[in-house]
Amino acid sequence: MTNEEIGNRIKYARDLRKATLDDVAKKVGIAKSTVQRYESGKIEKIKLPVLESIANALSVNPAWLVGKSEETELSLSNQSIRLSANEKELLHTYNRCSSTGKERILNYSKKVLDIEKEEKRVDYLQPIAAHNDDTSDEQIELMKQDLEDL
Repeated sequence: MTNEEIGNRIKYARDLRKATLDDVAKKVGIAKSTVQRYESGKIEKIKLPVLESIANALSVNPAWLVGKSEETELSLSNQSIRLSANEKELLHTYNRCSSTGKERILNYSKKVLDIEKEEKRVDYLQPIAAHNDDTSDEQIELMKQDLEDL
């Protein structure tokens, strides 16, 4: 695969993630102009650690980036992860956020979990009646007499 083809894949992945050159540069720790040179194929000696960092910044398979795989998406432990549409949207949105935005998302999701735990705890503590709802009229009258006798 040529440097230009690798650059096209970087650009494709960046567009797919709606990331700017600056976003990628900051995540990788390189200059914006360096990312641009990788995308345009103008880097003569491509450094694999840099390509791997770019792939990670864009959440794509590094092997796909260099043409060694047709699988664009990352997989964990050689097993593809199947995500629902909502999970994909959440990850896509998260990846587009700044580091501050990502921190807010994490904090918010933790608060939601805490609320759900509290709701389950409160439901668990709800009182349960000590009698059946199918008590006959005769039994009710007997209970009333017992109460009067007390």
